[in-house]
Amino acid sequence: MSTCSIREISCPGCGAVNKSRMWIGMEASADPELRRRILNETLFDWKCPDCGAGAQMIYPCLYCDRENGFLVCLSPNGRTPAVREAEQRLPELPGVKKRLVDSAAALKEKILIFEAGLDDLAVEMVKLALRELVEKKRGAAADRAFYLAKSGDLDYIGFEMFLRGVEKPVYQGVRMEVYRKAVQVAQSSGFADEGFQQVDAALAQTLLEQQ
Repeated sequence: MSTCSIREISCPGCGAVNKSRMWIGMEASADPELRRRILNETLFDWKCPDCGAGAQMIYPCLYCDRENGFLVCLSPNGRTPAVREAEQRLPELPGVKKRLVDSAAALKEKILIFEAGLDDLAVEMVKLALRELVEKKRGAAADRAFYLAKSGDLDYIGFEMFLRGVEKPVYQGVRMEVYRKAVQVAQSSGFADEGFQQVDAALAQTLLEQQ
């Protein structure tokens, strides 16, 4: 069952203080609407009832998907004492992946990756290679890259990349064979999948440099 907390929010526009509901624990099967709001990027949207000003309020929360075997802890401030406490409170479970992310976009991406049955470390390694390819082709740095979808019929994985100074994202796909090779590299990297791991581009780069 999902859990929420009612907290007071001070409007950054008019200063009015109002109560707002924050979902600190989400269970995918029990509350599919919360999952939908994460994927359409509206869960953390907030609107002041006094002046109508809008903002995105990112707060610490835990997303649990028992069916697909993963937990994602969203902590905007990284590995805080609360995250370490959650690691101690939630024992290691066979086949259950635990991830730490610091943004709503990363939370959404992890959900999509694990629901598709993919290895997120391998996906990060593919993204590194794609970013280098796109940057050479476009002549602009790729600040962010996200997994979008897996197409079984077309045998490819799709990504979107945000280039510096370019408003619209660039879409890029790779064949599943590229991903499968990345899985082999990830599995031989010595990555210890214990606790809430922050599996991102920085980790993928470090592991690749160590090989």
